[in-house]
Amino acid sequence: MVLSVYNMVWRLLRPLIPLILWYRTRRGKEMASRRLERYGRSDIPANKIHPHVTGRIWLHGVSVGETVAALRLARALADHLPDHEFLLTTNTVTGLDVIQAAMADHPYMPVRHVMQPLDHPDFVDQFLTHWRPVAAIFMESDFWPNLILRSKQFGIPVIFASSQLSKKAAAKWMKRPAFAKQLFAAADLIFPVDSDQAEQFRRLIGTTQNAPQIEVIGSLKLPDTQTPDPALQQILRNAAAGRRVFLAASTHEGEDQIIIDAAKILGAGWLTIIAPRHPHRGDSIAALAGQAPQRSHGAMPDQNTQIFIMDSLGEMGTLFSLAAYVFLGGSLVPAGGHNPLEPAAFGVPIFTGAHIFKNMAEFDGLAGANAVFTISDAETLTKQIYLLEKDPKRRAKLATAAKDYVTIAHQRVGVAAHAIGHVLTTDK
Repeated sequence: MVLSVYNMVWRLLRPLIPLILWYRTRRGKEMASRRLERYGRSDIPANKIHPHVTGRIWLHGVSVGETVAALRLARALADHLPDHEFLLTTNTVTGLDVIQAAMADHPYMPVRHVMQPLDHPDFVDQFLTHWRPVAAIFMESDFWPNLILRSKQFGIPVIFASSQLSKKAAAKWMKRPAFAKQLFAAADLIFPVDSDQAEQFRRLIGTTQNAPQIEVIGSLKLPDTQTPDPALQQILRNAAAGRRVFLAASTHEGEDQIIIDAAKILGAGWLTIIAPRHPHRGDSIAALAGQAPQRSHGAMPDQNTQIFIMDSLGEMGTLFSLAAYVFLGGSLVPAGGHNPLEPAAFGVPIFTGAHIFKNMAEFDGLAGANAVFTISDAETLTKQIYLLEKDPKRRAKLATAAKDYVTIAHQRVGVAAHAIGHVLTTDK
């Protein structure tokens, strides 16, 4: 009944969809040249890229993070299923940009990209009829009813990879238990990010015949580690002049003053670098820090600099390689926290606030390795730094544990690809 109402709403909206897409295009959220794909149609012929290809695997992600994970999974699947090609769909223009860049870096990878069809039943049917995928893999938490259920009706194996639902989203689904059971039981295979998420999916599915296989592998949203820039490394080492470096990475509004206060407590023996999540905030952070020098203005720190604003993009690998300690932003404010695996790959102790719901599984894993410390203000942050500074053996043990955790985490993609390959070859 709920699905019928849902589809009735889509049919009532049908005359307005061209206007909605036009408006979104004006705002830069759609591309006029790709608008047709929102209707499930495409100017791209569905012919196989290579003559030896026997099947097409469809992977769907919302935006950048999920798209990167989908690309990584596609590359792993290509090792297990070399006679398949891959169709990636995204719901955002930024996701498209990521795929186009990756395709340029891997020109021989049999990958195509189209924008996700809107979840109108007719559009989804047109999409599935045109592309005829042999598997549908949905990344993270983008659960569109028609994309999933009509794939199942077409006889296409459905896989939820790196899956998770926020408590708020799960509560909404629990209010519609019959619809939730219909949707989530449609999967053949579910890879939740942790055991809590696995149990949540089991509750939503309930008791049913042919229940999905649920296997906890962990998040597949594994950030690529940026290679440090030797020239920039040397400049910052010279500026540090033997001082310890404290890095506040991906900070959000409401967190910078706490970092500035911590820098004042640490004193002149430290170089504190603030790298905001959104570089356009650099000017306001510099003003809070007494007009601290900014990368975006062409300035670089010197031996007298206590706070430097790294309001740039693409240089985080260099900063992580120099930092003695890292505060990971988006966690003292309710933004959900950012993925801690990249700083962990450098063996750096990580400080975080309490708001880490977007990457809870990774933070829990690293906390188990004693590499993550929860702080609430400048005082608790600097107190923990001083404790670690007094214990170099603990820091060395922590660094090894953090790097080992990241090494194991990167094996998840291969495990997932093997399990998916087994499902597809068994179904055949």
